[in-house]
Amino acid sequence: MKKPVPTTPDDGGPEDHATQPLGSVGQAARLQSVPASLSNSEPAKASSAVRRTFTFTSAVTGEKVTATCMPGCTIDHEADSDTQHPHDIYCHIPGPASELPLFGPLCDTGSPEDFRFLSWQIQSHPFSGRPAERLPFVAIEAIDDHYIEYLDPDTLEMVISRLQQQVNSLREAHVQLVNLRTAYLNPPEVAA
Repeated sequence: MKKPVPTTPDDGGPEDHATQPLGSVGQAARLQSVPASLSNSEPAKASSAVRRTFTFTSAVTGEKVTATCMPGCTIDHEADSDTQHPHDIYCHIPGPASELPLFGPLCDTGSPEDFRFLSWQIQSHPFSGRPAERLPFVAIEAIDDHYIEYLDPDTLEMVISRLQQQVNSLREAHVQLVNLRTAYLNPPEVAA
């Protein structure tokens, strides 16, 4: 038998735990995490067949809650064993860090600075008020603290396709820029 899936408020915002009395049956059901399901594709490099569990005291109900960690999560959830608000608990698998040295108006120092660029991570928020956030999703850091978040597999594929289109367009822009600069720096002789 399937567990009931917790619902979110009508405004789509974070789940309001004050809508039911502390310790109510409905409250306990809403605090159950949804297990992460693996797709048919290869698991992430950090994945492990072993799924860790940890227990914390909910700041909402005061009750002990056992959570199952997302496969491959790199967070040490020992710190989560203290009294926590369920929304503060998440799982995380970091992707490779990527930096881009930039110079110009984005820089504060007047010299080249490294900006995080197209880095990614996989996360899961097992007690989120939004059911889609309970399953693993990708967050892409486009550039320094500017994210494209909550990407499910289909949406991530769409983003990858769009990025590929933009890369092809940028290659065309590069060729055009090289040609324009060459023409600009080597103007034809002007007849008098």
